[in-house]
Amino acid sequence: MAVEHHSALGPSADRGPAASSATLVGPAIETRDLHKRFGSYEVLNGVNLAIPEGALAVIMGPSGTGKSVMLKHIIGSLPLDRGDVLVFGRSLGAMSRRELIDLRRDIGVMWQDGALFSAMTVYDNVAFPLRQHTDLAEREVRELVDHHLRQVGLLAAAGRYPSELSGGMKKRAGLARALVLNPKLLLCDEPDSGLDPVRTALLAAILKELHAEAGTTMLIVTHNILLSRAVAEYVAVLWKGQIVVSGPADEVWATEDPFVRQFLAAETAGPLGMD
Repeated sequence: MAVEHHSALGPSADRGPAASSATLVGPAIETRDLHKRFGSYEVLNGVNLAIPEGALAVIMGPSGTGKSVMLKHIIGSLPLDRGDVLVFGRSLGAMSRRELIDLRRDIGVMWQDGALFSAMTVYDNVAFPLRQHTDLAEREVRELVDHHLRQVGLLAAAGRYPSELSGGMKKRAGLARALVLNPKLLLCDEPDSGLDPVRTALLAAILKELHAEAGTTMLIVTHNILLSRAVAEYVAVLWKGQIVVSGPADEVWATEDPFVRQFLAAETAGPLGMD
């Protein structure tokens, strides 16, 4: 599939469900003319995007451009001003509160700071979703928690509290908790923030390995070019409240769009300034 360019004035006229070479199915996430405003500040201005099911996808863009706001719309924690969000073909705008809660059980979220419960150990943080949403016996809970902690290299830290963890360990604990219910969709909000380059590379390796093992649709929002190049199969670039370009990663890396070229090369000359 060719990379999709989006006009600064709106989505391309022939927009359709995106697909990557790594997937053979329709979109796991689709936004249609998505708008969001906070007071006089318009964060999202007609976002049209389709993330292929099964892909390891990245939404890139400068800080403060609305990437995390998009994630909150995808899990239904922010009301829509206009437009729609579909997850696995189901419109969030048409869902009841009960249906939305049920859908969230199929969505794991790795928040920027880990969002761990400070009074719980790492083990109990990861076990929390299983105890809340399943009837598993404690022996089964332990098997699953140990498995996911082992995947992210934290089994030896199971008895520690969040205050005893480094920033990278908190993120990995948050990742284990996000995956423990075996979600169909994993959302990662700036998973590399605060990490040094080596730990960012290690996190990228973990994400790729988990994706290859589980086949879960993963959507990462970040402004980190190195992380994006390391993991992405599918890329969308968000700027000024709209998707500038989206498509298979290798085609987005090769785009001639002036903003994307400037952003990827970290150049000072171009349409992106300090304003």
